Amino acid sequence: MNTSNIENDYKVANDIGKQFIQVYFAKGANISNFYGNDSLLTFESEKYYGVNNIINKLNQVNLNCNYTNYEIQPSVGGILIFISGTCCVEGETNSIPFMRVLFLANSNGSYYVKNDIYKITLG
Repeated sequence: MNTSNIENDYKVANDIGKQFIQVYFAKGANISNFYGNDSLLTFESEKYYGVNNIINKLNQVNLNCNYTNYEIQPSVGGILIFISGTCCVEGETNSIPFMRVLFLANSNGSYYVKNDIYKITLG
């Protein structure tokens, strides 16, 4: 096992993952650009396949989320990202904690959200 390769993989994954998080969570971001036709979202145990279904669900729940912590790892075929933070439903003042796991798949040198697991963490 070559340690320098592992360290380089972590550095590359971390750089790409940080850029993804900053752009994805930017106010007004067009997140549909981050998903593909084969993407899968699990939102509170409900499954949604493909860009349109995913975006429709995320727009329906209309959460304003801010991340407070994240971890990034290189993985076979892509990058694994764990995100935690708080969300607010539009018009509400109480925030609720959330966790999210995303797998960014490598597709010919560019990345898209292949898997997205979204969990509200109450109690």
